[in-house]
Amino acid sequence: MVARSRNRRGYSLIEVLAVMSLLVVLGGIIAPTIRTFGRDSNIKAGTDTLRGRVADARSAAIEDNRPYRLSISPDGTKIRVSPDDETSETAANADDTDEPTTIESDLPKNITIVPETDEATQQVVDSEGWVRVATFLPNGTCREDSAVMEIREPGSLSKVVRIRGLTATASVSNGTTVTSATSTTAGAIK
Repeated sequence: MVARSRNRRGYSLIEVLAVMSLLVVLGGIIAPTIRTFGRDSNIKAGTDTLRGRVADARSAAIEDNRPYRLSISPDGTKIRVSPDDETSETAANADDTDEPTTIESDLPKNITIVPETDEATQQVVDSEGWVRVATFLPNGTCREDSAVMEIREPGSLSKVVRIRGLTATASVSNGTTVTSATSTTAGAIK
């Protein structure tokens, strides 16, 4: 009698279901972590964009020998660096042969910037609705003693960017957890 060898040509239904259930469990464990990385990278990208525009405004003020303002759009999704035309004396002394620098940047999707002000300070809004956050002077300083902005994304830990008046440099710290697009904060995590 000849022995027949049984070649296995596939997997049983139980084996396939076992592997699929294992993949579903692993996906359930890994998915929240991957989503958190994505959100955190959006906040970091927004922070980097803001810090870059702060550096651009400071260097443009020094190079052009005229004040430059850093402004936020009314909905908080764009940043603008432009000459501060309110100071006509300095603007008149500026070299008119060069075109002034104007930079406008969009923030990543779902990221907003909210300028923080105290009761004594009133927000300055131009004719187009842009909110002035800081004015950088030709001597490398910032007119405002301390400008504070919060970078938010719903469901993520926000970042707080502070511009120091004397050096016109930006520092970043952790803010609060934002629960929705319209809420301010849920709890401080400093």
